[in-house]
Amino acid sequence: MLRAASLGILMTLAAASPALASDAAETPLARAPSDMTGDEIAAYNVGRAANSPDYIRCRRIEQIGSLVRKSRVCHTNAEWRRITDKGNQDARDTLANIERGHSNSLEPADQIGPQIRPQ
Repeated sequence: MLRAASLGILMTLAAASPALASDAAETPLARAPSDMTGDEIAAYNVGRAANSPDYIRCRRIEQIGSLVRKSRVCHTNAEWRRITDKGNQDARDTLANIERGHSNSLEPADQIGPQIRPQ
């Protein structure tokens, strides 16, 4: 009951003054976006543009090993951008290592079979 009342107050304040919503963007979130409810995220996003760095977006990600189960993952646009950039950089680094001929193989050299070369 108290949670619903505080959510109602938060939504009223956010709707009454977009300036308050922009001030909230500069302060860190009290909880991780994935731990927030849909209503809390909607209240937080009021007055923010969808392409704003502090706008919270949620995605449903399939869980490995299940045909049906999905988990909800929420981050700000800025956090999603960092995650994407990190993944892209990791992929570029891996390809660069492969091109240089480096390998993460841990097999001892004496246990690797002879290489077959075309004649």
